[in-house]
Amino acid sequence: MEYKYMCDVKASDLWKMAMVRTYKAAIGVVNIVFTVAMILLVFRFWKTAPDILRVLMIFGCLVFPVIQPLATYGMCVKQLENMPRDMELKFDDVGVHVSTGGQSELIRWNKVKNAIKRNNMIVVMSDDSHGYMLTNRVLGNEKEEFYNFLCSKIRG
Repeated sequence: MEYKYMCDVKASDLWKMAMVRTYKAAIGVVNIVFTVAMILLVFRFWKTAPDILRVLMIFGCLVFPVIQPLATYGMCVKQLENMPRDMELKFDDVGVHVSTGGQSELIRWNKVKNAIKRNNMIVVMSDDSHGYMLTNRVLGNEKEEFYNFLCSKIRG
């Protein structure tokens, strides 16, 4: 069996993954609690607060629901600038063949750490902190079949 895909990662794909990771962790609970607390403080002290404190309270309410996601998106755009654009991934019985810019590399299955399936993508982890993202746009209707193939090779 052989699967061949061109990587087509967009900043929005990286952003979605970062936001899901944030709000599935304990930090997401802290973000939500802080935002609710700030909204309650605004309602409690709005009438008696001077203008400078009103501005700070509004800013506090916007930190996690608006400013953090925008900053995360900016970091994702910056991260994409350093990624190659013409990356081709071929998955076969030997391993993962990565080709980009005239160079190629083979990652054997025993070196592949994991395959993570998300709603909008599959991430093939080449080590603990690096991986290759294949979005649903790229995978099409082969997503389930491809994921099963990956799991059989990684865990088999």
